[in-house]
Amino acid sequence: MIYNIRKISHALWQYLNQPLNPNIEQESVWKPTRFWYLYKIRLLEICWLQDSFLPSHENQDEYRTGN
Repeated sequence: MIYNIRKISHALWQYLNQPLNPNIEQESVWKPTRFWYLYKIRLLEICWLQDSFLPSHENQDEYRTGN
């Protein structure tokens, strides 16, 4: 429950702190449903680009059974 509130409050903070002057680097999205859609996509892209936090993830062959 608290995680959901925190997730929404972070998105709301991002929405309210958009620049008023549109520029090439970052465009403002004023429709809340469109902003929420783009926010989730950006969050997914950030998570996708992160390195794996498991050091054994690189050496998967060592943990296969039957070798």
